[in-house]
Amino acid sequence: MINQLLGNEADKLKEIKTSVLKLRGKTLIFENSIYQIPNISSLELVDLSSVKPMPKYFLWLLLVGVVLLFLPHSGMKILGLVILGVLTWLFDQYQQAKNTTRYGLSIQLNSGENPVLVSPDVEFLKRIMLVFYNIMNSDELKAFNFNFDQRQIDNKSIHVGTMNGSNLISGTVTGNVVSNV
Repeated sequence: MINQLLGNEADKLKEIKTSVLKLRGKTLIFENSIYQIPNISSLELVDLSSVKPMPKYFLWLLLVGVVLLFLPHSGMKILGLVILGVLTWLFDQYQQAKNTTRYGLSIQLNSGENPVLVSPDVEFLKRIMLVFYNIMNSDELKAFNFNFDQRQIDNKSIHVGTMNGSNLISGTVTGNVVSNV
């Protein structure tokens, strides 16, 4: 009864596969979403790895293929060999895809929303968490780009002491929110 009121925790997780995450001042920007850093209540590294169970139809294909091999008709033997060949190929594909190693950086917000930034590299997510830790415990405004494809963190902060006789050139950028910031 209480689960119906509170909902399932897995329903609240929103997996996000993004290539670029930007942190500008006290805002976090990815795709078409902007979150305020002060609204983040916690960060958590989660293991999203999974192992797919072997499909039950593999056993049925094996059984049918072996039975067809022992039938006296040569066409059935050929069909049995084809079924066993297909089963071998399917089993090879299963072996390659059964282990999925993924990790996520769960961002718990004060609103209850819980986006999870997904990456196969746990060390990269730990480095992102360390940057967030430093930002959350500092009043200094910073700018970072987190590139998930190349697994790089670029500090885009600009520190200007003094500037005399400088020109400012501006323009427009098209695309989604991340492209504009």
